[in-house]
Amino acid sequence: MDTLTGDLLDELRTIPVIDGHEHLPPEADYLKKPRDFYALFEHYCEADLVSAGATPADMTAFADRTLLPATRWQRFRPFYAAIRTGSYARAAQITIRDILGIPDLNDSTYEAVSRAMKEIGKPGLYDHILRDRCHIAACINCLQLGAGPFPGYIHHLADSGSVLDAADRASFDQMAAAHQQEIGSLDDLLICLTRQVEQWRANPKVVGIKSIHAYGRQIGFRKTPRHEAEAVFNRIRNRPTPGPHENIPLQDFLIFELVARAEAAGLPMVFHTGLQAGNFRRIADAHPLLLQPLIEAFPAARFDLYHGGMPWVREIAVLAKHFPGVHLNMAWMHIINPVQARAALSEWLEMVPNTKIFGFGGDYAIVEKVYGHLAMARENIARVLAEKVRDGVMNREEAGALARQLMFDNPNAFYRLGLRAK
Repeated sequence: MDTLTGDLLDELRTIPVIDGHEHLPPEADYLKKPRDFYALFEHYCEADLVSAGATPADMTAFADRTLLPATRWQRFRPFYAAIRTGSYARAAQITIRDILGIPDLNDSTYEAVSRAMKEIGKPGLYDHILRDRCHIAACINCLQLGAGPFPGYIHHLADSGSVLDAADRASFDQMAAAHQQEIGSLDDLLICLTRQVEQWRANPKVVGIKSIHAYGRQIGFRKTPRHEAEAVFNRIRNRPTPGPHENIPLQDFLIFELVARAEAAGLPMVFHTGLQAGNFRRIADAHPLLLQPLIEAFPAARFDLYHGGMPWVREIAVLAKHFPGVHLNMAWMHIINPVQARAALSEWLEMVPNTKIFGFGGDYAIVEKVYGHLAMARENIARVLAEKVRDGVMNREEAGALARQLMFDNPNAFYRLGLRAK
């Protein structure tokens, strides 16, 4: 690493971080999970293992703690060899080296890695990793609202699906009970939606509303006429089992209603875009440009678009350049493809106001690997900013200020966290 990049990386390590996206369960629940070498390869690495040819039987065996550790390691080892050069595995390797103090995972160390994982798995782990090792000042956690307890620096995104995904009698009844409102008409459903947004606004730990609809449908939400939405509502209200995707026109109608209420409540909308986790997904359903009709309908609303729309990192930049409310979140990007993440950040800084980019979100349910991902993100950002300085686009002082913007100032302002950098 050249001197300029190293200097910027050292500075980045001192900057407090707003972690723009995690999926962390409550610490007490997390500590109940099995802790061994394979625990560091669950979540995203499992998709690479499947891609490398691991069968369902293999995947079951990797996670079967009733088997002898040596048996599991021998079965896991050839697939690990296939994915170890990838960036998903790199976050685990960095964690093994820096957090566990073990140089590598191999035939000689897998048992030591398992022991070390057990040794650190004690109350206070979240503070140790997130605060002490990562220097994270605040964390935006997803789809865990209502679980807990969580440390005070963890904030939450509410799940839009709780008000958008009603598709049968049971889901309507559940919503009705939650809001003490009989749902016999579309107007009743909108009353429930309004009450839910008001509850989210009143909760000081809720900082936004997230849509993960890209996992189940195309995110090209259409402004559905009310009469069409009402017809769908009436058709499915008393049907125990609706047809596949039958509620999409109703869902489309409701998301426009939700964004209007979120905007009025001062809550941003957050959307998954681009590559989905796992395997065998319909990736094109998550193309970020599909969101344009919804975005342009609400020019004053705030939108946080996750994952840079990878692989459509240029297309998503057009949305951020064109629409004042659109912001770009690099969550997950640095471990999907660090090379593409660097290229995207470099282009975004040429194309998009620098106040609209969030530099990091771990996007993990595995707290130890947040450290590994953050190490990769800091290096990526240092390399991009050093290149800008060498090219004469900015000076060294400006690069340091921009590093602070990406890692702290921008997400702090967008999510109205009101934190002061120490």
